[in-house]
Amino acid sequence: MAYRIDPRNDLGSEIRRVATERLDLALAELDGITEADPLAVEASVHSVRKYCKALRGLARLVRPALGKEFDRFNSTVRRAAYELSSIRDAHAVLGTFDDLDQVGAEHGMGDVRSAQATMAEQATLSIQAGDPRIVTARKLLAKARRRVDRWDVPDGFDAMDKGLARTYARGRRARRAALVETSDVAIHEWRKAEKNLWYQMRLLAPTAPSTIGPLIDRLDDLSEALGDDHDLAVLVERLQSDPDRFGGEKVTSEAIELAREQQRDLRARAFRLGATVYAESPKAFVRRLRRYWDNARSLGPERRTGGIAELAADRDESALEAAATHPDRPGDSLERERKFLVAELPDLADAGTELRQGYIAIDRSVTVRVRDAGATGCTLTLKAGTGGVRVELDWPIDRMQFETLWKRTGERRVRKTRHRVPFDHQVAEVDVFADHLVGLVMVEVEFDSDESMAAFVPPSWFGREVTDDPRYSNAVMAVDGLDPDLFV
Repeated sequence: MAYRIDPRNDLGSEIRRVATERLDLALAELDGITEADPLAVEASVHSVRKYCKALRGLARLVRPALGKEFDRFNSTVRRAAYELSSIRDAHAVLGTFDDLDQVGAEHGMGDVRSAQATMAEQATLSIQAGDPRIVTARKLLAKARRRVDRWDVPDGFDAMDKGLARTYARGRRARRAALVETSDVAIHEWRKAEKNLWYQMRLLAPTAPSTIGPLIDRLDDLSEALGDDHDLAVLVERLQSDPDRFGGEKVTSEAIELAREQQRDLRARAFRLGATVYAESPKAFVRRLRRYWDNARSLGPERRTGGIAELAADRDESALEAAATHPDRPGDSLERERKFLVAELPDLADAGTELRQGYIAIDRSVTVRVRDAGATGCTLTLKAGTGGVRVELDWPIDRMQFETLWKRTGERRVRKTRHRVPFDHQVAEVDVFADHLVGLVMVEVEFDSDESMAAFVPPSWFGREVTDDPRYSNAVMAVDGLDPDLFV
């Protein structure tokens, strides 16, 4: 569920995938807010707001291709984030205040810190499950989720070039404007433009990680500086509007001066780094990114490069170790998942994606499969291993290639509808089988690490775990079917 675009795949499918994944994660965060754990509210709200920013950055990348749909989608996601803004601001300002060289201890400003901590706590306690802001935000994000399903973004770099140029040009203009008028508002405008560029570079990182990777790091540094500057500006505004609440004029004046001093340092550093980040013209920047995209499509992803000794050592690494270290490298990838039967079918809000998959070859623990996932595209997949952790190699193929290979699968086929169900900050994939497996419903959950996989506690609607039962392998069921008595 990475926030990046694979240049080897159809661009429209990749854009919809990334958007859908961010929305599902945001909805899962909102659904996880409970009255029993109010202290987790701040973290969930912060995550949802980050997902909203990532979604808006993604939409801006293909803005011309989306047409009028961009304004509708952008407005919907922005409104959802706004519903949750009050709690985020309270906690962000408190954290920024604590970063001011331990200002409370060194400058006798404990009253300022205490008042801000109270505001943060009240913001947390004021928003819980059932809160109108949570309900409204969830409705808006669910609406955005439905909109994404209708997106029709054409394949190719041309769908992104104008969006990239616009984002980069906006950042250059905003930096110049902030240099002329060094105000809180001007700096904040630059921050928003720079943040969009950061998100878009993350999306395109797989095209040239050796070059875009360092740029992402510098954009991250710049974003942190401008973000802290904004939080300092919010703190100053609060101190100026109600000094008595924070200990009186004398104490707040000292805090304001300290905040402004820190802002001056942050801005000087940000302007210098920004001169490097925005050194190119928008046309030159986009032209360079286009070359990266074209190279990735025609030559494949970058590979580890060095001297003979280094490359020999690289070749000696095991496939699993390489997969863990280089998850984006074609050829090696780890799949970690646990598989369960379904004891009680959850609410399947989405229509699901119909999958048809067939097996070209099955040799013990190694299988070669083709899959048609409709609008998401077709893939050729090799899997090796058994149980919850396996090596998986995946390649996109076009529709004609799929149909040619499909004929070679004979009767070794499975058809099912896959539904994505958010729960407890995660997303489960519920498969409802058809044809000779009709009546069988299974649920799978993927994990990023062995630790998270081992620690996973299934929710009550999950049934018996069948991760290590080979009878429930799709490849085995495609050949042998499954006894109906084993469906539950």
